[in-house]
Amino acid sequence: MRTVPLIVGLIATLLAGCKSAPPAELASVFIETGPAGALPGVEPVRLPVSEIPLYVAPKSVLMAERLAGVSVVTAGESDLRQHYVMITLDGSGTQDIALLSRDAIGRSLVLIIGTEAVGIMRIDRPIGDGRLFFHTEQKGKSNAEAAFATASRIEKMIAAINKAKERGP
Repeated sequence: MRTVPLIVGLIATLLAGCKSAPPAELASVFIETGPAGALPGVEPVRLPVSEIPLYVAPKSVLMAERLAGVSVVTAGESDLRQHYVMITLDGSGTQDIALLSRDAIGRSLVLIIGTEAVGIMRIDRPIGDGRLFFHTEQKGKSNAEAAFATASRIEKMIAAINKAKERGP
């Protein structure tokens, strides 16, 4: 497993020589397993506002270093417009999600930052373009405010990871 040493190295690099603080939290994407796929004794994660219970696999399907970009997009009928966090994946992440999504139609991807579930994306077709659209929630914030706040958190994390990659091992 190459990703675990990469993350440990990234965090160590950030802590050792970074003038700005390292990201306090890393974003990862997990796949929903449903109650039948949950490990015994494992509690579901819950979205902060709707409190929808989501059973997720114990291992993420996309680690933080696979997230290449983030923005907020608006979609939906004119009277029902919603804001979504669009995450763009790197090449490896795009391949991973394309393979996974083929067999996961009907399930959801769950966006977790740190230990908090902040967003959900239903898989309704294979995802081949490397773009994920998450509906996000934050207590006390509107849909738009939650989307922009979440995107800002992810943007800072991506910038810190890219800075650490530029410095090298």
